[in-house]
Amino acid sequence: MSDTATYWFSPAPSEVTSSRISLDFDLRAADLFFRELVVPELGRIWFARQLSWPLAALALHEELASHGSNAPKPTAICHGIEALGCKLEYLVDPQDPSPRILGRRAFGRDAKREVWSFHRLRQAANYVRNTHRQAATRAVRVDGGLGFARGSRFDLLELEPVGRALANAFLDQRVGKGGTSLRKWLLGWLEGDREISGWPKTLLQALSPEHATDEERALVRSRLLGTSTPASEKRQWLARAVGHAADMPEIEGAVVVRLREDGHRDQANQVIAARAFGAVLDRTRDAVASLTRAIEPGRGGVKLATLATDSGLKRSFKDLRSAAKSYLEKANTAKVSEPTSRAFADAVTAADDSEAIRLLVSRAGEVLGLADGSVVRGPLFRVVDAADGADDLEDGAASIEPDRTGRTFRIANLHSLLRDVDQRGAR
Repeated sequence: MSDTATYWFSPAPSEVTSSRISLDFDLRAADLFFRELVVPELGRIWFARQLSWPLAALALHEELASHGSNAPKPTAICHGIEALGCKLEYLVDPQDPSPRILGRRAFGRDAKREVWSFHRLRQAANYVRNTHRQAATRAVRVDGGLGFARGSRFDLLELEPVGRALANAFLDQRVGKGGTSLRKWLLGWLEGDREISGWPKTLLQALSPEHATDEERALVRSRLLGTSTPASEKRQWLARAVGHAADMPEIEGAVVVRLREDGHRDQANQVIAARAFGAVLDRTRDAVASLTRAIEPGRGGVKLATLATDSGLKRSFKDLRSAAKSYLEKANTAKVSEPTSRAFADAVTAADDSEAIRLLVSRAGEVLGLADGSVVRGPLFRVVDAADGADDLEDGAASIEPDRTGRTFRIANLHSLLRDVDQRGAR
């Protein structure tokens, strides 16, 4: 690339990284159940190119393998393509980059703008560990996804006709003055004989997370809303309730109301039950946050009996019991019987404060522990943020998707995808 491009110059971002303890309280299966219940088969997709990139990688691997070459695995190809697309888009405005970009820290470290080869961009050190491809794998599959490819593992997926059509819509774009296909350009890049210099404007348009073609959008929309399956019908009804406005509507105050007005009362009740379960997770995290703050000054731990009399903890447990009771009521109304969440909610509502402390400590991973009647620091102890601060994520796909904390149960992701596949919402 030429150094004359004005958007190249920016200070490198800080190398200080954030971390987050994963606290699922042994309720991950329930969390996934409700996300799938509310927005089936979408996975963590929220813009069209998250699907185009992996499908193109599968097609390119297939072509390279057919020529007898030692083809890189589809995973490596995909990571390279999305890293290149994200880096080109990042350089448009490093001070205000697209929210769809991953790898901003790594790109900022490349002060001399030297990392452009497939061999280097495929590496996590020059991009990210948690990629868009990982977020898309389930959604591209026939089994439990939108039906673009068939198989169990990404590197073994085989393209369905609609998946090949989406891959071709992406790969058949023309780049450069000579009108070279993106497919041909990428094949050369994968084999190490393509220079980025002189190509950035056309490659940016062709590879960017922001610029899916009309054909790509139409194909994604057809699988999202146009198939005759119960899951697609459910997405259609929810899509009508969510709409295409720039701001996502309030879930209880607008989306649920519209579902009911359109005659989809059962679906509305399921959304309410999912949100009530989300409140249980949030109040559980609040209670664990209070516990970590209470024992943080006491290096040797704090007696269980002392914690049970703490006024702040009492308020946290009261709020948690209220959320658990509300969840059970709303789950009953929605006729939702997810066993792990019900068992947890039943245990919380029946427990006194001492029993509640024991229950939460047992589910707090390695953050807390119990020894000789005291709550002690676990091997991964830290003072945990309350639920409102729970989006302290690493530089990966989950850190930038609209549903950062999971409490919209992917309705926010659906809203973003609807805007991306609809011309009125495209940037």
